[in-house]
This record gives sequence, structure tokens and C-alpha cells, in this order.
Amino acid sequence: MSISVSPQGNWPKARQLFFSLAFICANFSVFSAAHAATSTVTTSPGAAPLAAAFDLKGWQADYVFLKQQLQKQYANLAWFATPQGKVNLPQLDLYTQKALALAGNDEQARAVLRNFIDAFHDGHLRLAARQDSTAKPGTDNEPAVVAIDNMSMENACAAIGVGSTGRVQFSLPVESLPGFSLFSDGVAQAFRAGIMTTEKGGKLGILRIPRFREIENPGLCSYAWNALVAARQPVNVRKLKNAMADAWFDVLASHLARMKNTGVQALIVDVGGNGGGNDFGDWTARLLTAAPVRSAPLLMAAGPIAHAYLEEELRGMRKVHDDPAYAKTTQRAGMQAAMATFEKAQADMSTRSCDLSWVWQEQRPWQAEGCSNLARVGFASGPYAYLPVTPETETDYAGHMYWPANVDKYRGSWTGLVYVLTDRGVGSAAEAFVAIMKDNGVAKTIGTVTAGSGCGNMQAIRPITLPHSKLSFQAPDCVRLRKDGSDEVMANIPDISLEPLPGESDRARAARLIHNVEQDLASARPLP
Repeated sequence: MSISVSPQGNWPKARQLFFSLAFICANFSVFSAAHAATSTVTTSPGAAPLAAAFDLKGWQADYVFLKQQLQKQYANLAWFATPQGKVNLPQLDLYTQKALALAGNDEQARAVLRNFIDAFHDGHLRLAARQDSTAKPGTDNEPAVVAIDNMSMENACAAIGVGSTGRVQFSLPVESLPGFSLFSDGVAQAFRAGIMTTEKGGKLGILRIPRFREIENPGLCSYAWNALVAARQPVNVRKLKNAMADAWFDVLASHLARMKNTGVQALIVDVGGNGGGNDFGDWTARLLTAAPVRSAPLLMAAGPIAHAYLEEELRGMRKVHDDPAYAKTTQRAGMQAAMATFEKAQADMSTRSCDLSWVWQEQRPWQAEGCSNLARVGFASGPYAYLPVTPETETDYAGHMYWPANVDKYRGSWTGLVYVLTDRGVGSAAEAFVAIMKDNGVAKTIGTVTAGSGCGNMQAIRPITLPHSKLSFQAPDCVRLRKDGSDEVMANIPDISLEPLPGESDRARAARLIHNVEQDLASARPLP
């Protein structure tokens, strides 16, 4: 069954503009190439001219190879082959072939292929870092694992890679406005947070999540370290990292409880500039409502990658299913059903593989169940989209079939109204957070359209390395579906637009954020 997704907001125009710019860049390369193609290289006066060492046919073969591999590995390809995807692949293919045919050197040919990839405007589809061909994984090149048992807290946190890569401050300077009181700076204590008392006497809580990744928050490492020491637990790499993951939700829940207890009317969760992270983007939604939250359906590129993912999950489920410690669990039937579902998905994998070469010749309506080369592999939360709260003694068991079970004890830490502040820097796991909050009716979104990165990789990235040029590209292997059936890669359009106004300062825009939220609260409009 096909669906129709109506264009919303400014995103289609933005994608079309990006496509046009990519085409202009490609044509600029063509113009340069046409001149270079007629030139030769000489050594010295009187010497015979030497032909430039440029193999056009090699580059053209690379382009054919790249398209073939995208057909196998790129999970969003079928979506972008639809009118809803806003990228005309037949035209893009034609332009790329023409531009490549006129390239006169390696640099210009390389630019043509990069423009081809950039035209998708998919944050997870990009040129991969150049690999060192002399490196030999699994040999003595790998240093020994650092033992942190006898280190100081500062050195141990540094040794496991803790360090901030996201902006700690709010994405709009609300802390500079009258009436704002900060109670967590986001450095010494994780997550910048405070309460805004408005001119009308209302109270709004504002919480900053710069990234959905615990390892990027130094405040969490000190919190986790102190918790382990207080509990007289040995401090090693595994325990410290696990404690940091627990601390992420513990601190977040404590901030939410504080806001709840001080009479905050609504919460603004600021994810501006949040480029993603891990599964925490999906799990965090459970803390912000007492109502059931269902995760997005998850699809993967059909074939070896999806098969490997399913096998990895099955191994984990079989291990806890056979553990004598859970012999009397009431969840055994649920685990058996989850395993049966994944085993059937493996058995049916060959039926989901199809030849996607049609995408370079025509556009078709979006049909995830049609010739999309996509296999359903459960949900962004595992085999189940939702499970009720599990007893804490069985969290490990339930966590293999419903990953958010790991934060069951924090569910409903906040039960009031929620607004999510977005901008064009929001991508990947942060987009998953925005989507799950909106699709489950937990929050309204305010700000600007997000980046449009969608799902990244459920398995280790398998670079596409071109045989002639040795260029490598990486492609996402998964798709998360929105409530309307569309691909999450199309970005999130805010319910309340907060586009910058001409000449508007950041402080003025922050004030407009507060005003618009308060105005929306007064109107008492229902969630979308």
C-alpha cells in the first residue's frame, strides 16, 4: 500500500535548492574540465608533450560501481527515488554522467562524484575518512587497554575518552533574559537547566540536551565515579562506562523532578545543534510522559547487513532466555515470540532483496513493502515498540527485547506539557527523539526544520571503496518510519515556527521563544 506525504514547511524548497547548488557546482567542474581536457603536460622546452595521467574510463567505472553499491547498501535510496523524496535521481544520474564525461583530471572527476553524493543531502551519506593502507588491524599496532583502577578520577575519565563535543549553553541565550534562574550549569553537573519566571508570573522549565551520548559529558563521569566509590565498587573501564549510562538518566530525572516540584507549567527541551548520539535519543522520551510511548518501525537494507543485525540480537535473546536465573520469568513467552519474529525475518530476507536499478530511470510512489530493498527488523526499541514497566530484577531480560526497559524506573519523571526546541543542527538520534516525541503526542516542536539525517547505522559501517580512485563513501543501513509512514530522513518540520527575523538578535529571538510558548499555552490548543 502506498502513501502520499504532502510537502510541509520550507524543507522541500531547501532540498531542491541544495540540489540546484550541487548541479551548479558540478557544472562549474564541467566548465573547468572542458578547458583542462584540451591541455597537455610538458616537461621542458623542446621535450615531447606528455599526456596527463588521467583515466576517464576508470572514473566512469567507479561511478557505475558506486551506484550498484548504493542499490545494495543505502537504506534511503528507495525513498529518494520517490516524488516525496525531493531528489530527481534520473536527472541527477544524467547530469553526473555528462559532468564526468567532460572531466579532464582526477580532481574534477572527484568533485563530480562528491557533488553526486551531496545532492542527497543525507547527513549519514558522505565521503569516508581516507584509510591508512599500511595499518594492520588486530596486530601489535593496537596499544594495550589502559587500566584505570588506580587512577585519579580526572585521569580515569580522560582515559575512557570523556570529553564535551557539544555546546553546553542553550542554543538560544535564555539565561540572559530577565526572570531566568539557572540551577545546573551543564558542566559540573550534567544538563544545563533552569526555570524562567515570565512577566505574567508563569514558570517554564528549560532543559538542555547537547548530545545523546553519555561519554561526551564530563559531569556525568565524576557523578558515576563518586557513585561507584560510595558503593565501594571496583572502578574499571566497563563499570565506569555503565555507571555513566545510568547517571545520564539519573541526573536527567532529578532535574525533571525539581522542575515538577517547583510548579513549572511546561518544559522546554532544547536540542538545538544536537547532532545525534545513541539509543538514548529513543529512550529519553519515556522520561517525559507517563503515557505509553511507541518507538518507530525499523527497516534495514535487505541482505547480509540486516541478517547480521538480526543474528546479533538473537544471540543476546537466546543467552538470557536460556539463563537459569530467569527460568520462572513471566516474560518467557514474550521473549520466545520476539525470537520467532526475528528468525522469520532472517528466513524471509531473500524475498525482500530486489533490483533497485530502476531508481536511475524513473520515480515511483513510496512503498516500504514494495521493491525498496528494505527488510523490517522490529523497531527502534528492539523487537517490541512498547512493553509495560518490567520488575527491576528482570530489567536485563526485558532489555534484550525492549531496550528502553533499561530506564523503566525513570518513566514518567515529567508528566506535564513539553515543547522541543529544534534547529538545522538537529540530526540522527536527536531527530529520532524529536520524531518520537511528536508522533506519540508527547510534545509540540518549536524552532526551525531539522537537518534530515534520519537513521544511521545499526551495524559497523561498511565503506564503499571505489576500485579505480579508491575513494570511500559510507552509507546508512537503516530507516526509521514516521507515524505517517514516511522516512525520517525527510526531517522534522516544527509545529511552531521560530525562524530568525531580519536584524533580530539571538537574545530577541530567545525572548520570542518564551513569548510564543506562553502564548501557545494560553490558547490551550491540543497536541498534533
